[in-house]
Amino acid sequence: MNICIVSSRFYPQLVGSGTAAYVIAKELHERGHQITVLTDESLRGEASHAKLNFSVRYIKSLEDFAMGHAGFRDALGDLYSNIKALDPDIVHVCNFLPMLLLSMIHSEVDCPVVFTFFNTPVIGSRTIGYFPDPILDTNLGSFIIKSDAYDMLILGSAHYVETARILGAHPEKLKLSYLAPDIMSFEMNTGAAIDTFFSKSTQIEPYILLPSRITEQKGIIEAVEALSIINSRTGKSFKLLLTGMTSPFDPAYADIVWKKADELGVKDHLLAPDKQIDRENLAAFFKGAELVVIPSWFEGLGLAAIEAQYLGAPLAVSDTTGLNEIVEDGMNGLTFKPRDSESMANAMLMILERKVDISAMTKEAKKTVQKFSLDKHISDIEDTYKTLVAGQQQ
Repeated sequence: MNICIVSSRFYPQLVGSGTAAYVIAKELHERGHQITVLTDESLRGEASHAKLNFSVRYIKSLEDFAMGHAGFRDALGDLYSNIKALDPDIVHVCNFLPMLLLSMIHSEVDCPVVFTFFNTPVIGSRTIGYFPDPILDTNLGSFIIKSDAYDMLILGSAHYVETARILGAHPEKLKLSYLAPDIMSFEMNTGAAIDTFFSKSTQIEPYILLPSRITEQKGIIEAVEALSIINSRTGKSFKLLLTGMTSPFDPAYADIVWKKADELGVKDHLLAPDKQIDRENLAAFFKGAELVVIPSWFEGLGLAAIEAQYLGAPLAVSDTTGLNEIVEDGMNGLTFKPRDSESMANAMLMILERKVDISAMTKEAKKTVQKFSLDKHISDIEDTYKTLVAGQQQ
């Protein structure tokens, strides 16, 4: 099939929609499909794209539109002309704002449309993260869902599915297929030298890994506060390794994190890599960690938690949406109250001080994580494509 994937973010951006769109594109290409990704023009000239075995085209102002920094004129015109030129068998749109664009030209798209979102909706607080006012944000999300400009909505967690229902999705157009990371490429690259990402004078170990973007809702400040509590109680010098601090998603918030660390006397215990950690080397950081912590206020699912479990890393996560579909407290990891640094520190200390059976937890995690299968996820997507295309041809 000739498949067009639309995503404002894409590889090598290690963020939810960028990573997920890349994995879908790569896996479908390896199954013999012709893939073209339409992504933001800011990624034009990205060296890693020259190594891809499928096509990438660049859309003017796509990410700026998605972030509310630009109108839709340039992005919509470019999206329309590219889709018409490609004449795909199917279009797969990733996230709400690109879907809003597609809905404006849906009548001119001569093929089925699949919609997947990776935003983390929390009804009553935020839905798509476009408007600060939750009422406006929810109404925009509901408008896009109810536009009915797609033939199937494939969603990667039970939380996503329930949110789509609340926003008005037709039940017959909803399909649950659990998201899953590309673990095979992870496991093939666990031997990277972690110290090459830091200056020679940097003392790296022992470290706690927090593999996420640097934004408020990822709970970074609370993790810094928990680190201060842990080091104070143990008298040790644990480090907190922030993979996203090399090129912070939210630079202003990153400054706040550094200031808080300085106030608490743990600034020297925060580790920010000197260069961006590419996905091929990220597994080594999981393997070398004393534990992996995911302190998000909310998640759609939490791929980093799944990756930690696959790789056998001890795991502590917020007891919140998405993550509670992955971790059962005391069985395959530990949980703590969201936005509560004391609760987080207590859970992390249970692991660091070996007050829980880490071997049993990681062994159980290896079993329970199997439901997050990339092969099954891609097969679900591929089967949906085939069904929709066959239906259109009848």
